[in-house]
Amino acid sequence: MSASATGALREPGAAALQAFMSALCRDAYACDWADHLEYVLWHALAQGPMRFGRSQLDARSLAELRRLADACGCWVTRERDDSFRALPLAAWQDRFVSNFELLHLDEPVPPPTGLR
Repeated sequence: MSASATGALREPGAAALQAFMSALCRDAYACDWADHLEYVLWHALAQGPMRFGRSQLDARSLAELRRLADACGCWVTRERDDSFRALPLAAWQDRFVSNFELLHLDEPVPPPTGLR
């Protein structure tokens, strides 16, 4: 499941998740997809509301992220070639844990609860 960095994913659920993630990024940084956006948003799902650029990832935004991810069973990532990919949640969690240092965290965080 991929598309160009300017395109959308084909699957409706994944496309809705990608669009919401992009909207959060535009609010925070005035760009569609900041480096490592998917990692920061996943971290926020596990840790709770937090400051994000010039905005706040509040409980409402995080609940919508969780709802969209659960509905499509995936997490959207931007690949090295700038394409987007919808990874199944288990595969995304494995990638997150193996790359958690991208966020400069002290230790990996557990996956958000309540996702399938």
